[in-house]
Amino acid sequence: MQSLGLIKASLRGFSVLITGGGSGIGLSTAELFAEMNANVAINYLPSDKDSKNRINLLSKKFSNIHAFPGDISNNDVAERVILQVYKKFKCLNFLINNVGVGLVKNPIPFDKLNVIDDKFWNQIMQVNLMSAFYCSRASAKYLKETKGAIVNITSISSSGKRGTSIPYAVSKGSLNTLTRSLAKSLAPDVRVNAVSPGFTITNMTKQRSKAHKEKMSKQTLLKRNAKPREIAEIIFMLCVSGSFVTGEIINVDGGHGYIY
Repeated sequence: MQSLGLIKASLRGFSVLITGGGSGIGLSTAELFAEMNANVAINYLPSDKDSKNRINLLSKKFSNIHAFPGDISNNDVAERVILQVYKKFKCLNFLINNVGVGLVKNPIPFDKLNVIDDKFWNQIMQVNLMSAFYCSRASAKYLKETKGAIVNITSISSSGKRGTSIPYAVSKGSLNTLTRSLAKSLAPDVRVNAVSPGFTITNMTKQRSKAHKEKMSKQTLLKRNAKPREIAEIIFMLCVSGSFVTGEIINVDGGHGYIY
């Protein structure tokens, strides 16, 4: 059974910032928070016209959707975006570090070390890991004011057993470690958790072959791949509920890995 769409909450007066919110999991999460009347700030790359168009469409449906473009893998930009969001809403309750990049259209075998250059490595670590650190650091004082929460979006590739590349897997594994470290650093005022999705049908994964998608779905107990909304619901829960949950990495993978 898939989601019945029964989540109900009243978040009027609450605010959330979602990085990389112009597509996939981030956009679905933004829509869910908007449905619950939260003030929703969506960050995206200024050069990403497709994300801008999606956000504009969503803002026509929800007046509480607001765009805050900027490359938050740059610390100065991350600080600026956080400050802009705080000034706009006068508070920040939730930070969802969702922005991420794989940088490759096809998976790189883990034994192909020679194709991983420094530029590739540094860029993927900067976007997938450092942006989360920059935004978390910049927003910490505001989240402490509201006793808020941070949710980082990692991946089942964080175990190092699969993924598009060594840098991608390492960046997500490092994000898991950052999650636990932030949970200790910001306790007891701010809860910090991570959601680790399995294969999810997004713009990034749609380019994968039909055979690859079928293979991934067969490796789950539920025999299908996730929809972005299904990941968004767990992100939402960790923000507005789960008041005694912190420092956890929640797998949302349909029972991936139980099939032999």
